[in-house]
Amino acid sequence: MTKCLVVFFSQGGTTRRIAESIAKGIRSGDIDVNLFNIKDGQLPDLKKYDVLGIGSPTYYFRPPFIVSDCLDNLPDLSGKKVFTFILHGTYPGDAGNRVRRALKNKGGSEIGYSRYYGADYFLGYVKQGYLFSPDQPKPEKIGEAEQFGRELAARVAGKPYTQQDYDPAPAVIYRLQRVLLSRFLIRHQYSRLFGADKKACSACGLCMKLCPTQNIRADVSGRPVWGRNCMLCFSCEMKCPKDAIKAPVTWFLFWPSMFYNTRKAAHDPSIAFARVTHRSGKTNIL
Repeated sequence: MTKCLVVFFSQGGTTRRIAESIAKGIRSGDIDVNLFNIKDGQLPDLKKYDVLGIGSPTYYFRPPFIVSDCLDNLPDLSGKKVFTFILHGTYPGDAGNRVRRALKNKGGSEIGYSRYYGADYFLGYVKQGYLFSPDQPKPEKIGEAEQFGRELAARVAGKPYTQQDYDPAPAVIYRLQRVLLSRFLIRHQYSRLFGADKKACSACGLCMKLCPTQNIRADVSGRPVWGRNCMLCFSCEMKCPKDAIKAPVTWFLFWPSMFYNTRKAAHDPSIAFARVTHRSGKTNIL
């Protein structure tokens, strides 16, 4: 039996939902499908699989570092069919392009690419009072993901596939923002700016549990200390029930970018949004 592995990165569960729907569609072609979340550790042995899918959210108009690292560490994929899917709350940038090209450079033969909106719980936007693409992916989009899986199954069985065009490059202003959010600067500068208010922090350990790169450890009092393997997902501050954590997204340097991005997306009729407040680790729609 043909075997397929769907590899994805999901923190809040949205990318997982799409991955599960795609897998359901693929199974309609009598293909054995396994799913794996990158944050759970080392990938299964890819030699056991004939088809590989990579699913990624969009961070700063590109794949998050944890996905990029996974792609860099893939073995030779010659002879394997591959596909890509991404989720984005505002603009996809070139996140999909980067994943697709990485799979191609590893020797994979593409059989599909798809994009989906997902609720954008990015701290920089939520702090501005905006939740983009709320309630996404909606049921009809889940259905589209399952149909995408059926199409993949048909292509595995031999149906011809015409490769889709690559997505347009992100606007210059977004590319400039990414320069300010390079891995070098995150590792050597911004990661040093995380901190927890000792009076407010209850040493609950939730931030350590949620960190996808295990970048946070406890000090002698049980309170968080940040390392240098941060990818600026801001889950630690987003979910802190005591609002004790302060991350560099609230730093003045980033305010113009966050202001521009939220206003730009809020005035784009193709992007839905809700006004929100965020406190005590919860985002509440007004």
